[in-house]
Amino acid sequence: MQYAFFQLLNAILFIRPAELIESLEPMRLYQLAIIGCLAVSYPSVISQLNGRSLRERPMTLCVVGLLAAVVLSHLQFGSLYDARTTGSEFGKVVLYFLLLQAVLDRPDKFQRFLTGLVLYTLVAATLALLQFHGIVDIPALAAYEQREIDEETGEVIVFSRLCGSGFFNDPNDVCLILMLAMMICLYRLMKPKAGPKRFLWLIPLVPFFVAFIETKSRGGFIALMVSLNILLVSRVGIRKSVPFWLLGAPLILVLFGGRMTQIEVEGGTSQHRIQLWREALGLFREYPLLGVGQGMLPEYTRLVAHNSYVHAFAELGLLGGGFFVGLVYLAIWQLVRLKDNDQAIADPEMRRFRPYLLGIVCGFAAGIMSLSRVYIVPTYMVFGLAAAFLNQVQVPRETPSLLPRFDLSLSLRLASVAVATLVALEVGSRLLVRWEG
Repeated sequence: MQYAFFQLLNAILFIRPAELIESLEPMRLYQLAIIGCLAVSYPSVISQLNGRSLRERPMTLCVVGLLAAVVLSHLQFGSLYDARTTGSEFGKVVLYFLLLQAVLDRPDKFQRFLTGLVLYTLVAATLALLQFHGIVDIPALAAYEQREIDEETGEVIVFSRLCGSGFFNDPNDVCLILMLAMMICLYRLMKPKAGPKRFLWLIPLVPFFVAFIETKSRGGFIALMVSLNILLVSRVGIRKSVPFWLLGAPLILVLFGGRMTQIEVEGGTSQHRIQLWREALGLFREYPLLGVGQGMLPEYTRLVAHNSYVHAFAELGLLGGGFFVGLVYLAIWQLVRLKDNDQAIADPEMRRFRPYLLGIVCGFAAGIMSLSRVYIVPTYMVFGLAAAFLNQVQVPRETPSLLPRFDLSLSLRLASVAVATLVALEVGSRLLVRWEG
């Protein structure tokens, strides 16, 4: 029952039936699903929040710390209403993260959930493709009309980019979810003992690839390239990866040619985003401890930061930004450390999935460099998958520090990572920005 409710919750999150069929809107399907899921998972969720569990699961501590930072970012200004409303909204996201870990507590559940993610993405991507090519007419799935100015001619260019409902409501978000689904398909396709049936996983890869191309997302392209290269290096090492890079580069330019591979920072949307980073970092310097308040950045800059790390520091200060960066760091660092200790992963299929999961996490971490996605479910789905995976690692006696507990040493490490990230963002954006006039 617990697992069934959670799968239903994710199906609703991906497909958004209430957005496709207006008559379903009053039913509040998502709220009903998450309440049902919590009702049958309550003991498992609460057990994650005691002191011992939080020390043993530092990623969970970072997510709970983010919730505290969201509330405190408004309380510092005496805004009880904003603290309550934003805390409640982000609290639902934190609840999803906790539910994911509570439900995916065994390898078989974890594997079935991966299959579910592919199926839900396939439905959502297929509907978005049908809408994009005019085969169906569902207003909630309407394509995004992008307007850009040709710097040479000054002409306004308008082109369509695929998007849909739910997790697919922005072309860049579409790419990150498709990247996740494609990596899972690749993982299943590369299962050596599955026989010819493993090639069935090529079937969903076709619509995923077509949908990915139709988004025309540069950030999505970078995320996918990071993901695939991390996977390649994890599997064969840097030296053996070189021939793949040399042979693959021309093919990538052919497959993804056009807007996706035209990446430059001197002008266009990329430069605009870097300018937003500079403005947001300026606000961080004014409110360094708790930030300007969750959701308040557009009040100062008119737009979000278009960089999740900059956004977290600007709105939540060093406290919340540190927790967010710490969450990303812990996921990547712990998965990397398991490479030389993979026998701690008892289940062979989970062991084989580790480099694919590392690729997914690194690709997503790169993708949100150009998006503000600090407070939404997909972010905590990806890092929640990493946390659920790590929860199933059996730490050997000879390496008790393989998965760190939250203590003074780890807190100092995370603080150092946060400061180093801030310095990198400050220096990098300062070097890349080009102010007009």
